[in-house]
Amino acid sequence: MSEITTDSVQAFWQRNPLCASAVPHELGSREYFTYYDGLREHNESPAFSAQLHEYADFAGKRVLDVGCGNGYVLQRYAEAGAQVDGVDVTDMAIDLCTKRFGFAGVDGTFTRTTAETLPFADDTFDCVCSMGVLHHVPDTTKAISEVARVLKPGGRLIIMMYHRNSWLYRVTFPWVSILTRKSVQQLVNEVDGVGNPKGDVYTRKELEAALPEIRDLEMFSRLLQGWMFLPYIGRVLPDALFRPFQNRLGWFIYAKGWRR
Repeated sequence: MSEITTDSVQAFWQRNPLCASAVPHELGSREYFTYYDGLREHNESPAFSAQLHEYADFAGKRVLDVGCGNGYVLQRYAEAGAQVDGVDVTDMAIDLCTKRFGFAGVDGTFTRTTAETLPFADDTFDCVCSMGVLHHVPDTTKAISEVARVLKPGGRLIIMMYHRNSWLYRVTFPWVSILTRKSVQQLVNEVDGVGNPKGDVYTRKELEAALPEIRDLEMFSRLLQGWMFLPYIGRVLPDALFRPFQNRLGWFIYAKGWRR
C-alpha cells in the first residue's frame, strides 16, 4: 500500500469535489449549489441538519467547519447569525465556498490548510464541526487533537465519520470484495470515488476513544439505503424501508459533545 500523504489526499479532492460528478451544472454556478443542496437534503433533511448542528444556538458565536467542502453547513450557520470560518485542503473548496457565500449574501472566512495544522489560536471557537472529513486525512489523531485545541473549553463538537458496524461495512462490502477482487478497504475508500487514498471506519467505542478531550458524547448512526443492501438494483427500493434500522446499521456515525 502506498503512503497516504497530504499531497495525495489534496490531489484527489481537488479533482473530485464532493458529489460534483452527480451535478449536471457548471461547477460553482448558482444552479450547481441548488442542485447539490437537493442531493444532500435527500440524505440529510433540513430538519435533521438543524437538529444536528444546532444552528440557532450559535448566533453571535464563532464556528469552524474543518473540511468545509462547498460551504453547505457553514452557510446555514452564517444565516443563523454565527461568525464562521471554513478550512479545507483544496483551492477548489475555498473557491466554491466563496462563490456560495456570494450568492447567499452572507459573510465567511475561508482558508486553505490541512486539518492537522489549523491556523488558529487555542480556545478560539464556540463550535467546531467536521462532516465526513477527519477519516480521510493522513493523520486523523493529529487532526482531532487540533480540533480540540482550537475549541473553547465547554465548546461544542459535532462530527461525522464512517461506521464500522454498519450493514454496508459488515455485510455488503465483504461479499462485494469477493466479486470484484477489491479489498474492503479499497471499497471504503471508493465510496467517494475511485482513487480516494483513505477512508477510516469507527465503532462507537473506537470513536469515543479517539475523542479523549470531549465529554458527554452522544453518538448515533444514519444513512441506510437500498444500494447498501443490494448494490445497483437496490437503488430502486424506497429509503423508508430501511430507516427503522439506521441507528444501528447506518453508514454515517455522528458524535456530539463538549470540550472538557
